[in-house]
Amino acid sequence: MPDFGSYLEYQGLPDYETINRLLKSMKESELFLQLDKTTGKRLYSILVECLENNIRHSSVSPAFNPAYNSYITARNLGTRIEIKTGNTIEKSKTALLAKKLDKINRLECHALTCFYDEVINKPTIPGSDGAGAGLGFIMIKLKSGNNIDYRFTEIDDQFFFFEIKILINKHIMRKLIFEKTENSPNVILDPEKNIFEISGESRPPDVGTFYGEILRWFDEFTVHLLKSPISQEPVIFSFDLEYFNSSSAKYILDFCKQIAAIKSKGSNILVKWKYEEDDADILEAGEEMSRIAKLAFEFVKK
Repeated sequence: MPDFGSYLEYQGLPDYETINRLLKSMKESELFLQLDKTTGKRLYSILVECLENNIRHSSVSPAFNPAYNSYITARNLGTRIEIKTGNTIEKSKTALLAKKLDKINRLECHALTCFYDEVINKPTIPGSDGAGAGLGFIMIKLKSGNNIDYRFTEIDDQFFFFEIKILINKHIMRKLIFEKTENSPNVILDPEKNIFEISGESRPPDVGTFYGEILRWFDEFTVHLLKSPISQEPVIFSFDLEYFNSSSAKYILDFCKQIAAIKSKGSNILVKWKYEEDDADILEAGEEMSRIAKLAFEFVKK
């Protein structure tokens, strides 16, 4: 993969003064200033977590080997930014660390957000730095939108070298995916794959929290669309709902109004409302949504 320059490179175990210097230098660099604001903030946030993890969790082997010196790099790969970091850790910590990372990598966006809320709301144990459950790694995956690649290299019978690689997509919105449950719909909002669909049954217990995330995601997506060149191919939002309760209806309408607002500013957006041939209720609900939101739908008979 081609390399288009470096945002940050450092070898050695940093202290907080060094972190401040490295981040200040990066923020003032021409390469960083070329980034859009959202990507720049994500890069900055992830680097802070990585650098502070190096300080908090590095261990130094008595038989120090320069080949396993702590390091961090952030390189421009064109459409992506690649962050790599490595540090020495005690062998006894590797199994628990791998277990945490595997769990974080398995979780999709909504489940990961719930896990983040669970971890951050746990009472802080006196003397702890609060990161025992991998809060920093959860945030890294949420910010990057990608899994955290990692590996352990054995140094001796007591120490391993721990390395991670993180990819940040540039100019591409984060995706939002909720897996279907008995009472909530399947949600796929994935700009990279150009898939935008809400399908299934909608009666989530906490409807405000569920749809609040979708509405906030669309606010971000609106900014992304307005900054992007208008595409010849429309962005298609598909609704394929079997049933939705009155509480869901209010939020789905708000979502349609958001779509109507960005469409009125020139964005090439199309809404498809899918319905079964004999399901007059869903068809009528879609017609009502279209009328109130002042947004033309394409009605698709399944």
